[in-house]
Amino acid sequence: MSYQLNFEYLYQYKDTEKGILLPLQLNLGEKSVVLTAKLDTGASHCIFQRGFGEALGLEIESGIREDFSTVTGNFVAYGHEVLLMMLNCPELSIEATVYFAADYGFRRDVVGRQGWLDRLRVAIIDYDATVFLSKYDD
Repeated sequence: MSYQLNFEYLYQYKDTEKGILLPLQLNLGEKSVVLTAKLDTGASHCIFQRGFGEALGLEIESGIREDFSTVTGNFVAYGHEVLLMMLNCPELSIEATVYFAADYGFRRDVVGRQGWLDRLRVAIIDYDATVFLSKYDD
């Protein structure tokens, strides 16, 4: 038995040891920040550096506090609703609660299951360094 999937967007990422890196833009009102985030299917949430939230004008600690635990240690982050635009495509914009680390030393940016993967249809062919994306409802 075979299956066919259809996607609106194809992105060829650079094959690096750092993983699958995707261009993103976070928007809040008139403010926006551009960044590169790692696609992490094992991450429960989308988590970004504190400075990106501050650049959007957020008071980080006013968000929803969440304690995260990873194999490398624990950290605190705060959730805020923003608009995520993937691959520089306005059509691939989704509203989501994402988290900004409390600690300025946090230097990772990841898109995870809640707020990203649960809003999209995604296929990865790592051998070809290719990600296929569509909004879930498309």
